[in-house]
Amino acid sequence: MAKASAQPARVTIAIGNEPLFIERTVRAVAKAATKDDPQAQRFDIAAGDANGGLAIREACAPTLFGDTSVVIVSGIDSCSDEVDAALREVVTDFPDHVWLIVTHPGGVKGKNLLDALKKAGAEQVDCVAPKKGKDTLEFLSREFASHKRTITRDGMDALYEALGNDIRMLSAASSQLSSDVVNEPITRDDVAAYFEGVAEVSGFAIADAVWDRRSVDALRMLRQAMLNSDSVAVPTVSAMAMGLRQVVRVAGMPPGASEFDIAKEAGVPPWKVKTLRRQWSGWSGDQRRLAAAAVALADADGAAKGGIAQGSSLDPEQKLLELERLVMLTSARKSE
Repeated sequence: MAKASAQPARVTIAIGNEPLFIERTVRAVAKAATKDDPQAQRFDIAAGDANGGLAIREACAPTLFGDTSVVIVSGIDSCSDEVDAALREVVTDFPDHVWLIVTHPGGVKGKNLLDALKKAGAEQVDCVAPKKGKDTLEFLSREFASHKRTITRDGMDALYEALGNDIRMLSAASSQLSSDVVNEPITRDDVAAYFEGVAEVSGFAIADAVWDRRSVDALRMLRQAMLNSDSVAVPTVSAMAMGLRQVVRVAGMPPGASEFDIAKEAGVPPWKVKTLRRQWSGWSGDQRRLAAAAVALADADGAAKGGIAQGSSLDPEQKLLELERLVMLTSARKSE
């Protein structure tokens, strides 16, 4: 996300598809408006609304007491002709008491209106979700910096592995860790300790044990996760499926591929490549069983989410029993 200026513009375009960044942009503008006028009124208008044009004109019209108006018009890529006309009118002779924020998901739709707003002096704020890998880790580093904290690279990698590309969850986790962890910098051990027992994080640890074929560790961690959470099945199966995809991607890379190329192909941080290579080496001579594991995972995914065929839904205990069976059978090594 590109940083907005210290003082937001009176007309702001939040362009992109990441809700967290859009919310932050709106919040920054609203904060600036209420600093000038604590009684500022907020108006949320959908650009596709049939009465959107009228709503914009009314929200931007002068009031008897000169109250400030914060007007948020969302989705101008699909606005009606009335909304288009109303926005152009407002920015042509912009009212002193109005702060205007418009949102656009990106793309070419509504480009003429965007150009008109920018020509009128609107500030554009990039709200595009960061790409997987390096961009997300850079975002995470900035999040900790915003809390005046630092985190080690392997700590960031652990957090990224646990929570994936969910920007909102990563932001919340950085805030929680910054608040609750005393030592500086925050480390991988801090991340692991903080999230111990969280179903989604446990799922990745279980998945690593499964694809390492450490059946005893996998089953032990699974049962520990079951004690700490009622929602184990879906995140564990999802983590196992992700682990399988990553192992298969590594298997398909040429022998001389660099760690950077493998990390990019598998969508993992570079430190994870060594783990994936080790896992693949344990399965490369047992590919039929790996294929069978993929089928079992597909069946387990349906069972964990309630069953595929009508009347096939499982109760919570049955789901956990099936999950235990899946973990044991998948992680076990072939008999000698």
